[in-house]
Amino acid sequence: MISDAKALEIAKKLENADNIDIKETIEKAATAGYLGEKHFYCTAIEDGGFTHTVPEILGDRYKSIPLDNLYYDIISKSLDFDGIYISLGYCASNLSFPDEEYDEIIEYDDYDLEEDELEYLMQYTLITADCVKKFKVYAEEGIAGHNPTEDVGLIINIIDKEYKAYFALRSTDQCMSSFRVLPFRDSYPKEHPLSFKNPINKLLIEMIDKTIVLTD
Repeated sequence: MISDAKALEIAKKLENADNIDIKETIEKAATAGYLGEKHFYCTAIEDGGFTHTVPEILGDRYKSIPLDNLYYDIISKSLDFDGIYISLGYCASNLSFPDEEYDEIIEYDDYDLEEDELEYLMQYTLITADCVKKFKVYAEEGIAGHNPTEDVGLIINIIDKEYKAYFALRSTDQCMSSFRVLPFRDSYPKEHPLSFKNPINKLLIEMIDKTIVLTD
């Protein structure tokens, strides 16, 4: 697993988003399959961090549309306003595959607890377009996972005439009535679901870094 410093290094490297091929990254991300509809992998952001799908902007949030010229035209216009969010990784506690189907299995043990203090083993499946990993951690470690209706990706917007990218979690309420993106922070402890120090987030950051398509 990468260190806290390496996770921040990757975030800093990607912050300058001028060399991210947004179209190719969206199309690659959509091959991961965890969101179902391809158009849901990139959404427009409005003030306050709430996101809207392209079908929703066109007036029918339940309509399925292809990643065509109209789709990318709306995504491009959204970049000029409050930005876009691209979903690039997923953490699921409700998915499990045979061990041989995972690219890597990681067992986390940071607090060096005694065996009689460990009772409940959590297993998370981490998914990107490039690989699938299993993360195993005892609940007593206090590491927060993500909900099944959440995913991790990049906020991309324009600041001072330059494209900027930031890691974030896209979350929703139980009714899935609206989605909101919440940026990661290095000030949070590792137990927090939005922390750069959270081992699940560090694994996803490392995986996502290899999924992003660059222009050069």
